[in-house]
Amino acid sequence: MKSKFSTTVHLMFIILLIKINIRSVNSVSGYDSTCTCNSVNSGVCMLYTCSTTTRSPSCFSGSSEITLADGTTKPLSHIQIGDKVLVNQHNIYEPILSFIHAKPDGLFSFLAIQVQSTKSNLSSTIFVSPNHLVFDFDLGKALFAGKFHVGDRVQFIENNEIVPGKIINIKLTKQEGYYAPLTSSGRIVVNGVVASNYATVSNHELAHQVMGIYRWWIDLFGGSLLNEEIPWMLQMMLYVEQMIQWCGGQTIIKNYIYDGKFEISSIA
Repeated sequence: MKSKFSTTVHLMFIILLIKINIRSVNSVSGYDSTCTCNSVNSGVCMLYTCSTTTRSPSCFSGSSEITLADGTTKPLSHIQIGDKVLVNQHNIYEPILSFIHAKPDGLFSFLAIQVQSTKSNLSSTIFVSPNHLVFDFDLGKALFAGKFHVGDRVQFIENNEIVPGKIINIKLTKQEGYYAPLTSSGRIVVNGVVASNYATVSNHELAHQVMGIYRWWIDLFGGSLLNEEIPWMLQMMLYVEQMIQWCGGQTIIKNYIYDGKFEISSIA
């Protein structure tokens, strides 16, 4: 009984976080980042520490490459609802159910995380917002993209298996458009890297449970393709905020949200 109550309370925290996220998305777009150089070599900055104020979770850039069921790749900007995309190392493809939010036009800030397989010379770069969840190879769980450092290892798909993808470079750059696709498993492989569908919330599993309500809604009424604002059905889930506050959620919730800090090698 205690375990069920704890799970319910945690789910409430996640719902509140989605509400905080929605408020930022429905106001203005982009990131405000301030970077400080921490390491200089021969007059060149080798490491920046940045702090960002999230004004919109841009998730993935429109140029992000997604693998389709026929083995070809397509930029995320060309992906349609119903397209079957690679979601894990077991050669499993799931249809895109909806886009949590998307905006095809405009330049938005992303981390360009360059990854190289430790088993070969295969490399790739994923363009992702700092507050989006990407799966860590060594821990086996999803972490905020902004918490990875050069030398860390993410889950990288090579020959239908997960291999350590060592991060060899991280820079801050701008790309055209942003997209947040949704699949039934809550996962998607982007430029060979295993990533979550979710942002802002630090716990992928709990976020996925909450989004089950939205997936049920999509089954009944269909998904959204290009919606700059997060769908109203998700906003309907947020009226439990007062309940969370009664449980002291405003204090505990700080353990779940992205603090806006990240390290990069260069600024493009």
